[in-house]
Amino acid sequence: MIFCTIAAAAAALDLRVKQYVLDNVTGGEDREMAGGRLVLRKVYNRGAAFNLLEKSPRFVMKLSALLGAVLLVRDAFLLRTKGHTVEKTGMMLLTGGALSNLYDRVMRGKVVDYLAFKSRWKRLSRLTLNLGDVCIAAGTLLAALSRRK
Repeated sequence: MIFCTIAAAAAALDLRVKQYVLDNVTGGEDREMAGGRLVLRKVYNRGAAFNLLEKSPRFVMKLSALLGAVLLVRDAFLLRTKGHTVEKTGMMLLTGGALSNLYDRVMRGKVVDYLAFKSRWKRLSRLTLNLGDVCIAAGTLLAALSRRK
């Protein structure tokens, strides 16, 4: 049950921060945090990662829903196995992040991104993501590393 809590907590925290950003951050505003290393901003993404397929949001939503369903089925089988603690943790982080972004796509028609890193490289500084994206990346890494022999 702890693993399901990880997924639910990841999704709930990301959705809560997204709502805060929607309610309190104006478009074009950058709020520096963590000594100026992080930036809070409101950006909408209608496509997949890096705005891929942004002109096809319905396709992205349907693909996300399909992949989310596949992910949930895989999770159900994984959670029934003994051990695999690191892999389960990774998959639940991935699932929580994916579900949060899927919620945005279905309910808002776009994903709310809000976190950027201040960098001397402009392309990196323009990149904006959300906690769900971080959970997807971290979860994928954890799950992949746990499967190494």
